[in-house]
Amino acid sequence: MDQKNLGELQTYVKNFVDERNWQTPASDILIHMVEELGEVARNVLKMKNYGGQHTPDSGNNMPEELADVFYLLLKLANEYNVDLVEAFSKKMEKNLKRFPPDSIKFSTLNTKQLQECSAELSLRIPTELKR
Repeated sequence: MDQKNLGELQTYVKNFVDERNWQTPASDILIHMVEELGEVARNVLKMKNYGGQHTPDSGNNMPEELADVFYLLLKLANEYNVDLVEAFSKKMEKNLKRFPPDSIKFSTLNTKQLQECSAELSLRIPTELKR
């Protein structure tokens, strides 16, 4: 397949589904998408050595799983007649106004910092709410 932009990909998926008569309810598409996201999560956890099951990057199928999620997102958007190019553009315009480049900086907290933060928050919660 030639490289396509997002709008062309959305049309491609619509035609692909229509040609095969694979229309399904949005709820089924969403359930399938959650299943595929679970497979993406499994790959991430393996790559991060979660549970001591490290898998080298070459030993996973992340590209295929992400493509499955992307296909289902396009299919779901088509089901609701959402133009993803337009929707994404509007959302990013909103995000640019809401989060200017220098307004928020995220940092990664390590486990010790998270524990300290959690302990400090715990001290601030009234005793009757701690259950």
